[in-house]
Amino acid sequence: MRSGQLKASVCPPAKLSAEARDGMWSLFSRFYVSVTREQFESDLDKKHRVIVCRDSGDGSIQGFSTMKEFEAQIDGRTAMGIFSGDTIIDPRYWGQSALQVTFYLEVLKFKLRHFWRPVFWFLISKGFKTYLLLSRNFVEYWPRYDRPTPQWQGRVLDAFATQLYPDAWRKELGVMKFEQCVGALRDGVAPIDTEALAAPDIAFFLKKNPGHSQGDELACLGKLDLPNFLGYGWKALRKAFGLSNRPRALPADAQPQARTTR
Repeated sequence: MRSGQLKASVCPPAKLSAEARDGMWSLFSRFYVSVTREQFESDLDKKHRVIVCRDSGDGSIQGFSTMKEFEAQIDGRTAMGIFSGDTIIDPRYWGQSALQVTFYLEVLKFKLRHFWRPVFWFLISKGFKTYLLLSRNFVEYWPRYDRPTPQWQGRVLDAFATQLYPDAWRKELGVMKFEQCVGALRDGVAPIDTEALAAPDIAFFLKKNPGHSQGDELACLGKLDLPNFLGYGWKALRKAFGLSNRPRALPADAQPQARTTR
């Protein structure tokens, strides 16, 4: 029987069983259109690790996320990047922290392996709740509504985007525009209501990425350093142990309702 509680594990894509891949695809295809099973599998195999979230009772797959590591040379400095790809949680499990805590620990290990280099979380978002993972949890992230992106960080963002998506990246807009849609949310998923529009970070996301409903992705960067680790980690761990965080207009640890990033 299902327990209603998530537990997470991490493995490389090559270690995923056929059953796990079927479960991930079944979950993904419930929320997204314009992506074939072949496209999904191809993208999955390009990642380095997969976080799989299962119900602790019956073991059914109820969520997952993917991760890819890379680096780029900018002005003579090596910047390390960790990219989070396809990420989705069944709505019945929204609000739980298994995915966030596991992702946090994986990112922390990545930072420790590259302790003396600047390390960034790179993500692209067609949904505002994905953007909130940065704006509501990170001390330093870009782009943001309350200050411009610093020059060097802007070059890091451009280098990362160019390396991963050279054909889709539109530097002047700050978004990815894919020739063919690589995953649009089904109608009714992640709606934006009047209350959400009043939040400045959500309004900023919509202004920066007006084509989000057509599959355009906003390129984002979060700095992975001690202040961000302490802030994000503390919120995730408090949630994991059932402690409430300071209330805000929207949850500080807002979880993406559903997201795909190719």
